[in-house]
Amino acid sequence: MPDSSPLNTIQRWLQAVITHPEGVRAGVDSPTARDLVQVTQADVERIILPSREMTSLDRLQIYGRAYFGRLLECLAAQFPAVQHVVGEDAFNGLAFGYLVDHPSKSYSLSTLGNSFDQYLTVTRPPRSDEADSDQPDFADFLIELARLERVYAEVFDGPGPERLPTLNVSELAGLSPQQFANSRMGFHSCVRLLELRFPVHEYATSIRRGLEPTPPVSRPIYLVVTRRDYIVRRFEVTKPQFRLLTSLMNSETVGAALIQVLTEPTADVATLQTDLQSWFRDWSAAPLFAELIHDFPDMTK
Repeated sequence: MPDSSPLNTIQRWLQAVITHPEGVRAGVDSPTARDLVQVTQADVERIILPSREMTSLDRLQIYGRAYFGRLLECLAAQFPAVQHVVGEDAFNGLAFGYLVDHPSKSYSLSTLGNSFDQYLTVTRPPRSDEADSDQPDFADFLIELARLERVYAEVFDGPGPERLPTLNVSELAGLSPQQFANSRMGFHSCVRLLELRFPVHEYATSIRRGLEPTPPVSRPIYLVVTRRDYIVRRFEVTKPQFRLLTSLMNSETVGAALIQVLTEPTADVATLQTDLQSWFRDWSAAPLFAELIHDFPDMTK
């Protein structure tokens, strides 16, 4: 049952007032606050007492500014590269607009920026009529940069492979070609596959190292993000490797995933067997795979 005690009502009223995007004065007069407590700006002293030097509204304003100030600090910490490329003032404007559309609803601030790159996508400026619609621009770079930093935060804060079973490449050595083809790979939940149009990972790394990089030119990027020893790791892969990993992550068998790789124009059938050994060795060490899932009978029993 909802708590209808006077204290709970005042707490909810205070939240509605100090989190109002137009300030506490508008918050006091907002329908949400008025439905909880029937006070106006003129008689708000009935709820919040003034001090000798400050009015009740001034005291409320301190909390209102501190609330949004803290959330802006959290977003800046999660998206340092985005803040760097647009500047602090512009970033605060983007972040404040995001907070208005996506107010904090969790006890944990780690989830605060979960929709920031989606917000930038929805609110991005329109392309000029002269621009090629297929040619990525600065807004696309900014969106991808925010997406990458959001993924970094998710992988860092989420579950990782450190205390979980991990597939060892030696477990693949005893499989026949048919058994390997019928196998599926279970991925660690921290693994992310990103297909990008800018090398935003290089830009973000430069920022974290204290450098002053310029926004890079566009080029196709196929990126794997994972975690090892509680540190977020990322590395580029080729397009065939990315297609193979994507298919495996979608629960395709190894055989079915390889068929898709073989359709790639850049696939080298002659070296594929040797390549696969190298790929799976590196991916197991990353680590990407938690387990080997197979549908064939165990002949050892």
